[in-house]
Amino acid sequence: MRFKILITPRSFGVNYPDQLERLEKLGEVTRAKNPPLKAELLAQIIHEYDAIIAGLDEYTASVLEKAEKLLILARYGVGLDNIDLKKATELGIIVTYTPSANAISVAEHTLALMLSLVKNIVHSNESVRRGEWVEQRELSRELHGKILGLVGLGKIGSLVAQMAKALGMTVIAYDPYLKKEDAERLGVELLPLDKLLQSSDIVSLHVPYSRETHHMIGERELSMMKKDALIINTARGGLIDERALIAALKKRIIAGAALDVFEIEPPPPNYELIKMDNVLVTPHAASHTREAVRRMTEMVTGDVEAVLRGDKPKYVANPEVLYSDNLRVKFR
Repeated sequence: MRFKILITPRSFGVNYPDQLERLEKLGEVTRAKNPPLKAELLAQIIHEYDAIIAGLDEYTASVLEKAEKLLILARYGVGLDNIDLKKATELGIIVTYTPSANAISVAEHTLALMLSLVKNIVHSNESVRRGEWVEQRELSRELHGKILGLVGLGKIGSLVAQMAKALGMTVIAYDPYLKKEDAERLGVELLPLDKLLQSSDIVSLHVPYSRETHHMIGERELSMMKKDALIINTARGGLIDERALIAALKKRIIAGAALDVFEIEPPPPNYELIKMDNVLVTPHAASHTREAVRRMTEMVTGDVEAVLRGDKPKYVANPEVLYSDNLRVKFR
């Protein structure tokens, strides 16, 4: 049987064509145009495919209901907020993802943003390129001895904690799902969110996006932070109320921000937030390293290959579906 496979992430298979060749042995592979795909477009085409390698497209309940043949929805990444997992499970569709594949890359990117902010790297680089050789407008700072507040102490947050402690930082964290003894093994003190915001020199976000975490950092939370504090977001744009962040940065309620993610991606060209002198931005690139992309590509390819051949996949986001009477796959 020849399967129909849709690929929406632009980067999938570009650097590692051997993984693409594995999929082409299973059937007809199609690349989506102009991803990420909106729900309206997906609803029109999803019925054609047996497998989809998904990026940040909108897999709502109404879209999935039109997925007549879909056996596996393989998320090329770790975030699942764009997929209605409950509906996928109800319909017997296996959803996979790539847990921890990009953890090192995102943690390193977080540290790079942190260092770039406190050392004024971007402004200094631009100044020298303009032919200037002047002292910086503001003295840079050291990370050593500073307090880093991590909102979320999962795989990525834990790696950031280890890296920060190696630089001599004190690390505190807010994570309502983590046991105190697990944090203590990392040498991290768990605190309520308000206390963390009040205490930290730098706050870094490492939680998934959901209804509960939507705008978890807003006007109230930003007002609690130190005047010279910095905030970093390499997780999801919706965690921060960007209107409140713009106001806080303009009024110097906090000193600066570094963002790899935004509520709308890409942000509008004239968006005030990306024009501000005290903001450092990157284009949702934290996970895009050679090593992480290789790991993600292999994990996704392996799971799609397994399901289409009638074997159980490894990285299932909705494991309960494997025991459902509605499961569309018949395992060998």
